[in-house]
Amino acid sequence: MSMVVQAYPVMPTRPCAFCLCLQEGSVFADFDVDDAGVVSLRRISFDGYGCCRLGGDATMMSSDDSRLLVEAVRRGDLGGEQVERVLRTYIRANADVIWRDALEDNELL
Repeated sequence: MSMVVQAYPVMPTRPCAFCLCLQEGSVFADFDVDDAGVVSLRRISFDGYGCCRLGGDATMMSSDDSRLLVEAVRRGDLGGEQVERVLRTYIRANADVIWRDALEDNELL
């Protein structure tokens, strides 16, 4: 199944650099960006599972993938294969700190 990715407004109760809505509203992923422009996952919430707060346990995204994702968010162009590849690669790299059953149920691995 292809990943459906949309930008979602940052909520005051969930501060982050940007938020992505995945799988047609079943998953919300909040990302931070450090001073060097490198992305990391702050929290991810799943319908039926709740909110998985990572508390700094997620690894950082590669610099190249971070640039690609941040630029795609800035342009509002999140439907491409490159964005899906970046997100899947990053999610797989952090599957040990995210709820695996929620990732599998939402076809994110």
